[in-house]
Amino acid sequence: MAGASDDIAAALAAAGPKPATLGPQGQDNRVEKRNYAQRLSDALARTVADALRPAYRRARVTPYADGQGRELSIGGAFDRKRTDVGVWDDTVGLVAGVSIKTYSFRDTHGAKDGAPAWIGRYSRNVKRNDLELRDEAATLHRRQPWAVLVALFFLPNDACWDGAGGHSSFAHVVFTLRKRAGRTSPEGPAELFERVYVGLFAPDGTVRFFDVAQAPPYNQPPPVDATRTLTAVIERLDDDITRRNLGVSKNELYASADPTWRPPAGSVPTSVSKEAALDVGAALSPAESSDEPGEDA
Repeated sequence: MAGASDDIAAALAAAGPKPATLGPQGQDNRVEKRNYAQRLSDALARTVADALRPAYRRARVTPYADGQGRELSIGGAFDRKRTDVGVWDDTVGLVAGVSIKTYSFRDTHGAKDGAPAWIGRYSRNVKRNDLELRDEAATLHRRQPWAVLVALFFLPNDACWDGAGGHSSFAHVVFTLRKRAGRTSPEGPAELFERVYVGLFAPDGTVRFFDVAQAPPYNQPPPVDATRTLTAVIERLDDDITRRNLGVSKNELYASADPTWRPPAGSVPTSVSKEAALDVGAALSPAESSDEPGEDA
């Protein structure tokens, strides 16, 4: 899909230098890490929005290209909830929402009984992230049941091989978030996202997305053919939106054409070519009014 970047190098650069997990005296750089995580999340939201924008030119895609309009807010005063990336159509409401979570730093364990502070896995806050996603999905879907929601959980790729005596942090994330995915219709459980991916990224910005519905390796990275690029994730979201609104996947819209068939000569007015092409995406936009009489006028 035009406009999609298949790496997050620009987002990592925009977030600035990554702070050390522990300071020189063994202290937890909590404030610096929190600020870095917010900058990275904001930059990732712009990356995803920029990838979506070309496919939804008639909708409002936030954040905007200039970075304004961050976190689309849905709901009333008592149940307001925000989504990091939003696709909003004034006719149908929230078409799609993308929630972004980042887990950039390994867990830290403070000094105790004379032992120095040490660095562990990526596992301590995964359950909290799951509960946050549950609350977000429930609120957004109650307000906008037709919306297609996707969660992207960004995780450094070294989380795939830190299992030591058990499975990796990556596998732990997949198992924890798997129950948060799988909503297939507007009547489905509100607290579920339609899809959830773990975005495994390297320091150079390369990133691959793993669908949590799949089985993760025990303590190593998934094979490339088990992952998706950002372009493929966006294309799948676009297809899910089409299925939600038209009842069928884009890949299943039309039957196979007979390459040998030709329309009978003179059966279609040549002036038809002057009309705008019919567009599947029009199902998400207001119907155009016409002053011309119809068949039953």
